[in-house]
Amino acid sequence: MEEAASTNGVSEDTDDASEKHEEEELTFLEIPWEDVIFKYIMPCLPLQTKFQMRRVSKQCLEMMTLYFSISRTVNTCRIANKMTAGALSIMTKNNTGLHDLVLRNSKDWLTDPVLIPVLKQNQKLQRLDISNCSFVTNSSLQVLGVNCKNVRTVCLTDCHWVSVEGLTVLAFHCVNIESLDLTGCWGITDEAITLLAMQCKKLQYLSLAKIYGLTDYAMSILAREATSMRHLNIRGCWRLSDDSIRILAEYATNLKALEARECRDITENSLYKLRNRGVKIDVRPPQPP
Repeated sequence: MEEAASTNGVSEDTDDASEKHEEEELTFLEIPWEDVIFKYIMPCLPLQTKFQMRRVSKQCLEMMTLYFSISRTVNTCRIANKMTAGALSIMTKNNTGLHDLVLRNSKDWLTDPVLIPVLKQNQKLQRLDISNCSFVTNSSLQVLGVNCKNVRTVCLTDCHWVSVEGLTVLAFHCVNIESLDLTGCWGITDEAITLLAMQCKKLQYLSLAKIYGLTDYAMSILAREATSMRHLNIRGCWRLSDDSIRILAEYATNLKALEARECRDITENSLYKLRNRGVKIDVRPPQPP
């Protein structure tokens, strides 16, 4: 009898524990969204999975709509060839607090009518990367300048459509820019670069690679005015000469790195002055005989 009572007691305890465990179990959607799911789980999921979750249930749709509306970053570069204008609209239409917008390599679908509304409603934007986006124009660049005055990083690699007018608006309005990549922006002139140097005093990284019309005049102004410059890329700017490097060596006292490959008239006669200061240069020094 005692053993039976004991067995019954254990059974009742087990049942109670099981019921208590079941009561404590949480479904995925019962986990705190903003404090746990958005903060720790969503950053680990591919963008495709996030869109798939929208189709699971009405509550999942509600959760993902909230997630997209409060996200600080939109980065589509890993699936740029699979993205659409509609997908970007879903991610951004209710968001007014974006800090980072990375749309690199969105060649086939990113246009001014798609990008401009996002720029207009996100005035706190700090980073924009639209490198290699063929169908955007200077209209987007002008909207960026007027509406996003606190932008810190702008990447325009291989945006051949960038003009002097577009860069001028950016330079006048976005004076806090710290990093600007203009690689392959062929339409940029000496005048645009000199204006940029005089307006954007916080500029630390600047890439002017493959801007074939750039001359020593632009470098002379850049060296004197952009005193915060730490990294300069002038690869492939074949019109630049040793005169540019001598001026940099004299005035660009904060320069830490220089990329100058494929500059046929830049030689060790000028580069050695920067080497002696400890500046990292991507051109190897000549080997002793």
